Amino acid sequence: MAKTRISISLDPEDAERIRAVAAENGLDVSAFLVMAGRKEAVRLARIAESFADIDAAIAEVEAEADELPWPPDGDVDAEELARIEAEIAAARAASAARRRGAAA
Repeated sequence: MAKTRISISLDPEDAERIRAVAAENGLDVSAFLVMAGRKEAVRLARIAESFADIDAAIAEVEAEADELPWPPDGDVDAEELARIEAEIAAARAASAARRRGAAA
């Protein structure tokens, strides 16, 4: 099977810790990092899967919210409107960042 080389940069303390733990377990650094990477990939995939229904429900509600009139009907002053818009933008950015993190 063909192999692909990946180069990473580590703090010296992290590199030494990884070398030591790998050696203690009879592994070379490459095998240890592959094992750890696979384990973490599975863990993150399971987390994403467990939240898939919730993420879908959130996306559905966000899509519905996009159809609501903006600015809202009623008595909202410019300062309150700006605050609301800023909070919505921050929430959407945080949600998108979490999704990107889960997909990575």
